[in-house]
Amino acid sequence: MEISKMKIFFFFIFLSFVFDTKASNSINGKDIEDLANAWLKKNNQTSNVKILNSLKYPFCKKDDLLITDISGSFNLIKIKCLHPNEWSLITRNKSKNRKLFNLKQKNKKQFNVLTLKSSKSAGSTINEDDLVSVKKSIIIKDNLVEEKSKIVGKKLKNSISSGRVLYHSNFEKDWLIEKNSIIVIENKVGGITIKEEGIALNNADFMGKIKVKNIKSGKIINGYAKNEKKVVLKTKQN
Repeated sequence: MEISKMKIFFFFIFLSFVFDTKASNSINGKDIEDLANAWLKKNNQTSNVKILNSLKYPFCKKDDLLITDISGSFNLIKIKCLHPNEWSLITRNKSKNRKLFNLKQKNKKQFNVLTLKSSKSAGSTINEDDLVSVKKSIIIKDNLVEEKSKIVGKKLKNSISSGRVLYHSNFEKDWLIEKNSIIVIENKVGGITIKEEGIALNNADFMGKIKVKNIKSGKIINGYAKNEKKVVLKTKQN
């Protein structure tokens, strides 16, 4: 009976040794997470690395672990075991690097730009009271609206939210004649000038082709935009 008890006792000691050995031969996700976050803090970076505790990797001594930033902004971190069991993993540092972000913001040039005081829908006509000048950091300066007078009276091509920087591309083009405008259709035959009232069926620039409808006859005619109120039927017509 005593021999059986001794056997059972040594059997449990053996199992304990086996499990302890297995545990010491691996490193879990939480251990790696702690090492990565400690490394980030050592490098004066905000740390928020999260790794599942259930993940297991072959054991690696701290001195054999190489941790590097592979994104240039400490957002992607690579952890590599150099010896004796080579393995590596890449994890994300989910906390935005505020120091780098603030540095970039500081280095951005600021400009006086025009924005809307309140959001406007597409087709809205802009009045001077709708606009406000603010200082903002912007990346694209081309086509930027810099003077109120350049856009007052213009219509928005698309909906614009308040505070958004305004560009000339946000506005409808200034046509010499706009669709649905009432115009005069003028046709010269010999020394006779015939004038009829019409409606523009499309937009047109100076001497651009335009379709108009004769209000009196209902006939649709092709002509050329001479000025904002006149359409001529021949390009050489004065």
